[in-house]
Amino acid sequence: MAMEMSERYSCLSQGPQPMEIVLLMGRGCFWKKCRFCDYYDDAGEDAVSIPLDHRVLDAVTGEFGRLVVLNSGSYFELPREIQARIIDLCMEKGIGHLHLESHWLLANQVKKLKAELARKGIALHPRIGIETFDEDYREGVMVKGMGYGLDPSDIAAVFDECCLLFGMEGQSPEQFERDLVLAKKWFQTVYINIFNDNKTPIKADTQLIRWFMDNWYEALEKDPQCWVLVENTALGVGD
Repeated sequence: MAMEMSERYSCLSQGPQPMEIVLLMGRGCFWKKCRFCDYYDDAGEDAVSIPLDHRVLDAVTGEFGRLVVLNSGSYFELPREIQARIIDLCMEKGIGHLHLESHWLLANQVKKLKAELARKGIALHPRIGIETFDEDYREGVMVKGMGYGLDPSDIAAVFDECCLLFGMEGQSPEQFERDLVLAKKWFQTVYINIFNDNKTPIKADTQLIRWFMDNWYEALEKDPQCWVLVENTALGVGD
């Protein structure tokens, strides 16, 4: 079932960085191999996505000067018309901070866009779903497609923000604690996503999630560098 418009726009006025968030529709993730992910179902042909995305972007006011653009996949998989509209919207509404997501394999496009927007006076804050710095788990189990031998500093040279994913079968408390140390050291903002069962065969580890809630949730909720997203809809968008 298609998402309602109310599930595609959110305004978060509380916290250290008040922001507007839009969940747009693109052509779908080019990778589509992550074993834990079914988000790429939110995709459509340009004839469907472009009118929808324009309606969502019409809701943006620029009130906080900060816009977060999410979509199923990478920002660069949005229709070109919508990418252009987003930049125009930032200029028109005085939005000086734009946040977006991208896969590591599109890092060169991220760098190019960051330089382009800087010339327009817009600070780009790219976000990457690292999920874990444990490369054997990330590539062997998750099939994330980032490859091996990546130092966190290499990733942070391109991306300002990162997402961690925790609570899947096969993960461990020790893995999470190592991930958190590295993420906080290298990235301005860290999103900790708790895995929710979906249509993939990968399952949540309820005991592991309980350990996180008992030992880390309260402290991280108070940490201005971190966002803890226990549910997929925690940012006010999605279904």
